[in-house]
Amino acid sequence: MKTYYFIFIVLFSLINPVQSQTPVYYQGFPVIVDTLRKQFQKAGGPLITDLENDGQKEIIFFCVDYNGAVSPGVMLYVIKSDGSNYPNFPKGYNELILDKVSGDVNGDGYLDIVMRMTNTVDVIDRFGNHLPGFPVNYSDGDVGPFKPVNIYDLDNDGLLEIIVCKNNESVVFNSNGTIRNGWPQNYSGICRTNAAIGDIDNDGMAEIVVPVYTSDPVPVFRIFRQNGELFSQNWNFTYDSSFTNWGASPTLILNRNNSDSTYIIMSSKRLGSGGISRNRLTKYNILGEIVDQGYNNVLNGLGTLVIGDVDRDGKPEFTNSAQGSPYLTLYSNNLIKLPGWPNEGVGEHYATPTIGRLSFSNDLIVADNNWDAFDPIGFGNIFAYNKDGSPLPWSPLRPIGLVNSISLADLNNDGSVEIIAISSKTGSETYLHIWTVPGIPYTNETFPWPQNGHDRYKSNQYGFIPPDEPVGIQPYSTEVPDRFSLSQNYPNPFNPVTTIKFEIRTSSNVKFTIFDALGRQLESLVNERLTTGTHSLTFDGSSFSSGVYFYKLDAGEFSETKRMILLK
Repeated sequence: MKTYYFIFIVLFSLINPVQSQTPVYYQGFPVIVDTLRKQFQKAGGPLITDLENDGQKEIIFFCVDYNGAVSPGVMLYVIKSDGSNYPNFPKGYNELILDKVSGDVNGDGYLDIVMRMTNTVDVIDRFGNHLPGFPVNYSDGDVGPFKPVNIYDLDNDGLLEIIVCKNNESVVFNSNGTIRNGWPQNYSGICRTNAAIGDIDNDGMAEIVVPVYTSDPVPVFRIFRQNGELFSQNWNFTYDSSFTNWGASPTLILNRNNSDSTYIIMSSKRLGSGGISRNRLTKYNILGEIVDQGYNNVLNGLGTLVIGDVDRDGKPEFTNSAQGSPYLTLYSNNLIKLPGWPNEGVGEHYATPTIGRLSFSNDLIVADNNWDAFDPIGFGNIFAYNKDGSPLPWSPLRPIGLVNSISLADLNNDGSVEIIAISSKTGSETYLHIWTVPGIPYTNETFPWPQNGHDRYKSNQYGFIPPDEPVGIQPYSTEVPDRFSLSQNYPNPFNPVTTIKFEIRTSSNVKFTIFDALGRQLESLVNERLTTGTHSLTFDGSSFSSGVYFYKLDAGEFSETKRMILLK
């Protein structure tokens, strides 16, 4: 009987593998990054970006001397995935950095770092040098920590604009540091959180959705066009006087084919007796009309709504945490709290959650962190939950110190996902943590909200992938091939992940698309210029049914299509 029982267990485990893999620390991690400063909480978590455009991503964050005992008081860190410093970093500042984003501001093909500081807006390249025209002075004398920055190509000219605010004003800077025509725009109040940016009316130009907090306290909701004009008078309105907004950014769901299915989603709160809040979630259409509304009575106000199709049914769900309290909640597409939620952890939430595939299940996972500053050295957790609110078997992770926020990424371009976290002790030690999740592939589809602020532009737009983002391409070799070629995927048949290699004879504009058996395009995996060499990408068919599919490579004048089989 013991032998048969053992065989049964083995067979069962092969047929039904565990639905999650335990994260494993990268070799040599965690590492102590700074012994004199701590990560600045208000600026969000680790920013993941590929400064060198080589497929190897860097981790950007900064630390602050809260005690005023060292100079410089602020250090900007850029760390490689092996824990070493990126060349010419860290850089020291005696001006507080309040927020940071990353993008190719000047169109030279490499990513830059954009920082909103107490008195200036600065842009530096991958070498740490100021871009021409920067830094620019921009201050109102207020030293408060709520000064966000966004970047976006508002007019589709290939250059990024920089969107910032101060008391009673929002402004857009061009990529050379000049103020864009039509700006600044003045109003009564301040935008304390990141705007949401996207083309909400499908006219080819992006709009800026700005929540304005006033001292009444009644927030004003405004949407500006790229030239500073109001999008519509419908959006120059206030909430009713009993609700307010403090720390939540708006988020966007854009429908490229139908503006009537474009939605703007926002959290607000009304403080009741005993500190219990009446929190309201509202979904608006582009006319400013309420489409759906939900409520959640938890401590403190709800943060930014994070969006992801958790159950992969084509309709996204929403999650957010109650700032300053332990509550994390998942909502249905019509903003109804789902069974099994909220989850009450230990300590306090301050960052936005993340959504991604961290298990073998087809469903996505909601991950978040919290911390307890009352612990003698600081105590933090990283939680991961299924749609029904149940924790993954390994949840929580308990890294050293206070965990301010987390990000999910494929750091070394090997196709698998990593969890990245920065933590600090209540003294002045800052730690960098990197875990890999064995067997879990990273794709943009299965990680729709992978880091704080969603993307490195902080557009707060669901499904947005920056056009200067290297997407799923692994440079296997830089040796010059003697021809263009497309290899058969391996394995084939596959379930659900397969790898495809191809060779680029000369630098070319490359498109890589997936089609079904009827010739309908299902997904575009690559649409960018690639350098000469042998490349590889990973296709995840988790959201597709079993069957025959085709993949097509277009590179310059070369075009080839091959057949593959998904067998679940």
